[in-house]
Amino acid sequence: MKIVLLFCAVALVVADKEAKIVNYQSNIEEDGSYKTEYETTNGIKAQEDGISYPGNVPESGNYVRSGSYSYEWEGVTYTVTWTADENGFHPVGDHLPDFSFTREHIGGIDEFQ
Repeated sequence: MKIVLLFCAVALVVADKEAKIVNYQSNIEEDGSYKTEYETTNGIKAQEDGISYPGNVPESGNYVRSGSYSYEWEGVTYTVTWTADENGFHPVGDHLPDFSFTREHIGGIDEFQ
């Protein structure tokens, strides 16, 4: 997920070729938890933290992550707060549609086939 966050930052910075990273901090702890944050000169800010839960076999397990990012567009600041876990990516923002309708709310997928 850190790579995805970094690619998003790079994509947004490429859109403004004059933007520079003015703050970048990243820390990984012995327990597998981490925290990363950055800020650019064009008003983009992001932070992410999470922890790894190893599985019973190699290359298995799960990460539980949360974070936020914000950016300015035409004088308006947009902020997205999110979580990501074994149930997927869950973004929340005033400018985003309501994603609260899950299979549990609308019934099983078999009902629609």
